[in-house]
Amino acid sequence: MSQTSPSGPGALRLIFPQWQGASGPSTHQLHPGVDAHDTQLSFNLGPALLELLSPDHDGPTAHVPVSTDTSDEALATVDGIYARGAVVRQLTAALTILRDAAPESVVTFGGECSVSVAPFSHLASVYGEDLAVLWIDAHPDTSVPGDSYTGFHSMALATLAGEGDAGIIAELPALISPSKILQVGLRQWDDEGIAVKERLGIKSVGIMDTSEDSRRVLDWIAGTGATQLAVHIDLDILDRRDFTNSVGTNTDGMRMSELVRLIADVSTVANIAGLSLTEHLPVELMRLGGLLRNLPI
Repeated sequence: MSQTSPSGPGALRLIFPQWQGASGPSTHQLHPGVDAHDTQLSFNLGPALLELLSPDHDGPTAHVPVSTDTSDEALATVDGIYARGAVVRQLTAALTILRDAAPESVVTFGGECSVSVAPFSHLASVYGEDLAVLWIDAHPDTSVPGDSYTGFHSMALATLAGEGDAGIIAELPALISPSKILQVGLRQWDDEGIAVKERLGIKSVGIMDTSEDSRRVLDWIAGTGATQLAVHIDLDILDRRDFTNSVGTNTDGMRMSELVRLIADVSTVANIAGLSLTEHLPVELMRLGGLLRNLPI
């Protein structure tokens, strides 16, 4: 029915290297041997590499300006959200780009997961109830302010569903009904966000181990009546045997071939209007950057 990637005159490639939503004191523990400053900016480098490695794009490309200020003032926790000031400014900038460009489809190369909030909300304003969301992620991302973890990336999906920070939600052009959201590959069932997920009634399916497993997703899409899809992919969904440059150390994730098959399968029943790739952590390159700064070059 459609191609497996958004393309054509209505397509926008959005480069959004936001890192603040996944930051905080605990982030440094994820990257042993990496300078603390580099760790704060860990998700900032990934989108540039995704853009470099991706196929040529003949449509428009836009870059969301993202601050690299790691001062205590810039990263202050406000209303239960770490670095809320930066998160709100950058979300507003992304929404302005989308409003002015008015794309019919968006590919986002992002830092942490909350970069999907702006493009998916934009697409919801374009397609309304005809849009459904596949949230392919090991984590639910349905936490809310007041939970113990204050990173906004853990609140991204709840925000899109209208739960969370009222000021941020008020800025969005459209919300997405929980009935039009399916989580795929969820593994972190001890996350605080599970309570919100269950209260909202957001459905989920596990890892897509076989080709028959795609049928559960296809049946769900058919049940929504949607013909347009926004697909969020957090690279932590991938099995460590295939990909190591993301959060997590488990080998119970989705294989790359399974992810590619799933995207190809869903594209036969709905148009993929949005696709986000997030949370690429090029740790070895971060270490290399630290070396380069200490050499006389």
